[in-house]
Amino acid sequence: MGRGRKPSKELSYRDKKIVERLNSTFDTMPQLAKKYGITKQRVHEILIRAKQLGYMVNRPKLLKRYHGINQCEVCNKILQVSKKSELVTKRQLTQILNVEYKICNWHLNQLKGAGYLSKSFAITRSDNIIKALHIYKSSSLSINAVGKMFGYKNFYSILNYLKQKGIKLEREWDQL
Repeated sequence: MGRGRKPSKELSYRDKKIVERLNSTFDTMPQLAKKYGITKQRVHEILIRAKQLGYMVNRPKLLKRYHGINQCEVCNKILQVSKKSELVTKRQLTQILNVEYKICNWHLNQLKGAGYLSKSFAITRSDNIIKALHIYKSSSLSINAVGKMFGYKNFYSILNYLKQKGIKLEREWDQL
């Protein structure tokens, strides 16, 4: 004879709610685990059990083909900002657009994946480096002078790294 409880042939109320929530929202398993006070592994086990009992588990996904980049307000604003300057951080972009960081990041990835933006757009993380790059591009100061101004001992290596990443750093006065 087996020990323990017999496996029920139906999901509990909480488990049904978890499956329903996974099917209808964009919540992740860790978010649901935190909300219901269980582990991520338990959420995974509930999903496996739900599939075994015949429940449909279809996670909604925002696919590229369903996202109309030309009609999207956030995407259009990002494209406008990119035309003005390539030197911007994701944090600055979220402030300009007045949206959440995750939303901005998702739209950026869609635009980069579709080829509307270069892969190097908004990859710099530091606002201070962006300021230093703006001064470097617009003034005739030497690399060392700009580096000292912002407290970078190795500003030259930062420039080389950014050039390798594909960020254009031609100075305005060099082009004349």
